[in-house]
Amino acid sequence: MKKKMPSVVAVTNKTRQTVFFRQNWVEIDRSDFHFNLKKIKEYIAKDTKIMVVIKANAYGHGGVALAKETQRAGVAWIGISSLEEGIQFREAGIKSNILILGNIFPFENFQVAVAHSLTPTISTMSGLAALEYWAVRLNKKINFHLKIDSGMGRIGVVPEASYPILQKIVQMPKTNMTGMYTHFAVADTDPVFTQQQLDIFTNIVKFARINLGLKFIAHAANSAALFRNKRTHLDMVRPGISIYGLTPFKHAERFLKLKSVLSWKTKIIFLKKVPAGFCVSYGRTFVTNRASVIATIPVGYADGYNRLLSNKCDVLVRGKRCPIAGRITMDMTMIDVTDVKGVTLGDEVVLIGVQGKEHIKVDELAKIQNTINYEVTSSISVRVPRIVV
Repeated sequence: MKKKMPSVVAVTNKTRQTVFFRQNWVEIDRSDFHFNLKKIKEYIAKDTKIMVVIKANAYGHGGVALAKETQRAGVAWIGISSLEEGIQFREAGIKSNILILGNIFPFENFQVAVAHSLTPTISTMSGLAALEYWAVRLNKKINFHLKIDSGMGRIGVVPEASYPILQKIVQMPKTNMTGMYTHFAVADTDPVFTQQQLDIFTNIVKFARINLGLKFIAHAANSAALFRNKRTHLDMVRPGISIYGLTPFKHAERFLKLKSVLSWKTKIIFLKKVPAGFCVSYGRTFVTNRASVIATIPVGYADGYNRLLSNKCDVLVRGKRCPIAGRITMDMTMIDVTDVKGVTLGDEVVLIGVQGKEHIKVDELAKIQNTINYEVTSSISVRVPRIVV
């Protein structure tokens, strides 16, 4: 009787190395991640803490793996977006302080945060009351961070409502505000509005410390603010996109030169010679104008390789740029390798990263898609294995 082939995309063998059968993977450079962390540490004051933001699967880079690297580096805090991410990290052995940057609702879920030693964000008076309720019920003092909406308009206490909430916090014995934070809306483009947000936030911080005697960590700086305005650093900074070596705005490298952590690779799985006038892929949008060599790679829009890149983007084969031929399909993409000398089945193809003297940057893909680098990496599907090298 024939044995059934495994139905997994990627597994871990006895030596804990990832084995995958579909030749499509992301490589995460451990040394470059630590290089970026070191550069950020050097850029901020010695007593300023760091919260590495590892939400959304570390912006597509691989959340658990980079949470482990962050913990290994002794970073004070990790920022995430949801309870699910926090549970995943705890089950993977992450013991660092973890702040849930998102709003927890329904409030019954506070008990889940407590069970996994996750620090929740509080943004309303009703949320604060619910947290106190669960603290009493569980007979446990619960730490939290208060979010101030100084101008982002997403979640957080509006400035005028923050003062009565802070006065209420002082009266609640079972909860403990260990942090207060805000988020900048235009730190990458508008220093005037960013300063207005900072002034609003620091005034609230001063009231809490001077008038109420509260002790806590104040934090505000995302990557853009971290680079542009050192006055925003306060007690702790929150690098997100920058920790992965991607820039939060154009020419950010003038402030800090970091290294891109992510490379996306695949291999040629099919190769054919075709005549002039040959149509490739859905819609027949690519027609060869000469005898050509067309290669197929096992990457498609279901992997996060955006369909908007069709007929517009290049990949790297043997150190040479090769154009995408026709529309990107769900699981496969065709590329024109006619000008690549010696091209063969199994050749490595780079979608993002360096090969030879050529470099395809995340920002290049973002520009074609009319989006931001954050979206490009965050959209890489979980079915694409992340390999730490």
